[in-house]
Amino acid sequence: MATHQPVPAELKGLVDLSSDLLGTFVLYATDDYFAEKENLLKPGPPEWREGAYTDKGKWMDGWESQRKREPGHDFAIIRLGAPGRVRGALVDTTHFKGNAPQQIMLEGLEAPFTATPAQLLADEKWFPIIEQSAVKPDFPNVFTVEKASARVTHVRLRIYPDGGVSRLRIYGDVLAEDRTFWRPGSVDLGAVENGGTIAAKSDEFFGPPANMLLPGRGVNMGDGWETKRRRTPGSDWAVVKLARRGILERIELDTHFFKGNAPQAALIEAVDATGMDADVLQSLLASASPSGWRVLVDKTSLVQHRRHQLEPIHPMPVTHVRVHIFPHGGVNRLRLFGYALDTEAEATVLKRLNALDEKEARTVFQACCGSSAWVDGMIARRQFESVRALFAAADAVWWSLGVKDFLEAFAAHPRIGQTKKAAPQSEKSAEWSRGEQRSVAQADTGTLERLAKLNDEYYEKFGFTFIVFATGKSAPEMLELLEQRVQRGKTDEVETAAAEQAKITRVRLEKWLREQMAGR
Repeated sequence: MATHQPVPAELKGLVDLSSDLLGTFVLYATDDYFAEKENLLKPGPPEWREGAYTDKGKWMDGWESQRKREPGHDFAIIRLGAPGRVRGALVDTTHFKGNAPQQIMLEGLEAPFTATPAQLLADEKWFPIIEQSAVKPDFPNVFTVEKASARVTHVRLRIYPDGGVSRLRIYGDVLAEDRTFWRPGSVDLGAVENGGTIAAKSDEFFGPPANMLLPGRGVNMGDGWETKRRRTPGSDWAVVKLARRGILERIELDTHFFKGNAPQAALIEAVDATGMDADVLQSLLASASPSGWRVLVDKTSLVQHRRHQLEPIHPMPVTHVRVHIFPHGGVNRLRLFGYALDTEAEATVLKRLNALDEKEARTVFQACCGSSAWVDGMIARRQFESVRALFAAADAVWWSLGVKDFLEAFAAHPRIGQTKKAAPQSEKSAEWSRGEQRSVAQADTGTLERLAKLNDEYYEKFGFTFIVFATGKSAPEMLELLEQRVQRGKTDEVETAAAEQAKITRVRLEKWLREQMAGR
């Protein structure tokens, strides 16, 4: 990753899930009187300024709480930019000598990225990743996890009882949302935020090849992959392990900022390692030999400081991509756009869906959408070739329908704030509706009364139930939307409600897929 702070040897090859470049953010700290909590994620190593003081005390490059005078301890909550499994952490107390904590603990949680500090503080599902452990002052304390954690979106660093931590780094594997690969259109299968990683490389003297997979275009020459000057024939190379097995459609190789040191040419190869023995794959990755690799992009001339658009010579399933640069030099970013192929679990569930008898298939689709025409359309489109095809069909069928069909779907939803199921609603659909409206149960009496009153006004004006994609929205947010939309014209509101129903249908299909893959 792009950081000037060395990655601990024990955690080499893992992704820094706490990188600011990925969008990681310190949401909350119990106390940061002496030094701001945001310093925890600064990209460089901690700095020392001799004789520097603020009006609160000694200037420190880290997070530092004041001395506790009562029982308890301090903690900070961090929202990860890229959710994933944690395999280790660096809790760096450098420069904190007489003011470091005695112990730390790291916990994890999977929650919506929109979760507020209040919601996170109230959540009871936090679990330990690193148990309460001693730390040394003025020292880069490295912790490794014997077994990777469950998927987390947030981490909580507890310090006992108080004190300062200069830097926090969370290392692990990115686990992107499944829907990232189920949507239509191309996805960057090499991007670090989607789960792409570097599996092997020939050289990284001036900059690691993992920089090529970072978001954005890079801020300078030091923010890319750069090899030392090669004095022997051949090329330098790096292997990208894709986030998922897929078919690449377009490649961008960017030499931005590399002017006097851009490669002269590039050759891109690929391999599909599905079912390959681990030792055979390792041998393949460690060698620069073309044996076992297929050419994806023929040797192509490059120029300095330019984004190059490259097209694969033919489609092929791939899991790993190897980029050769001739003879050496630097690459700022590499984008590997394409679409993911179904995983074994996805393919199994899809095969099961395709094999259901018509009555069983109708039950599945009716739980996702109450329009009988939409259900008929989905039944008619079986057999689905992929999960992406399933979702594409769901959208295509929905938007081919008319207002009468839309209204039938709307009628299969309870009103916002209503606990009993709508009359035509299936039991599964009712179960999902309760989950989608979970936040309404926590609303105050005033909000609930206002929701009920406006729901009546809305129905009287438009003749159908107010439809909103409720997942992740609080009761006040839904009330605000209802207040806005009740003022609109009927034609516009039918279109808006139809778009909300399309979102609900997709999310429910996703839920059904996940439940099936989990064996429920």
